[in-house]
Amino acid sequence: MKNGNLANFYLTSTSMNEARTETSLLISRVQAGDRQAFHAFIKKYQRLVAAIVFRMVYNDADREELSQEIFLKIFAHIHKFQGAAKISSWIGRIASNTCINHLRKKRLPLFDDISGPGQTMENVADNSLTPESLNEQTNSNQNLQKEINRLPAHYRLILTLFHFSEMNYEEIGQALKMPAGTVKSHLFRARQKLRERLLPAAQERS
Repeated sequence: MKNGNLANFYLTSTSMNEARTETSLLISRVQAGDRQAFHAFIKKYQRLVAAIVFRMVYNDADREELSQEIFLKIFAHIHKFQGAAKISSWIGRIASNTCINHLRKKRLPLFDDISGPGQTMENVADNSLTPESLNEQTNSNQNLQKEINRLPAHYRLILTLFHFSEMNYEEIGQALKMPAGTVKSHLFRARQKLRERLLPAAQERS
């Protein structure tokens, strides 16, 4: 390994270790009942929770209520978290289970409606884009969002956890109580379906 690459490796490793230490300290403070730390915890993980709730539930009022319920459950049970799994997968399991129980109780379908422009949380505009390229990117993002919403519910959820929440196969499997191999298979099929639907449109534009 060259000196430059070695230096980058150590810098990256140091940054990752510092981030893990910071997260561990935050969790410890929350477990000790520190309300201020819990507010920081919510700020750190609210996008993860929102992403899962948004993919699974279509009613806006229910989404807000469920997000609050999820964080209350996290606060009530975080003393049980021992660090065997990543905190993101632990949160993901609570969030997905809460949404599933809510939908079963109300006998509601998972999120199957098509989002309108600007409703997706993942799309963040790059200020350096020209109006023409921004419009093209917006159209592409909307098409992608539309096709994701047409996928079966479990495909959408796994795509969210893998790409948005950056969880690996094992962590998603733990959160959804399914084998890692099944997660990998579902993710492959979801990507395949997206390619089949999006590729013709992309070829027409080119």
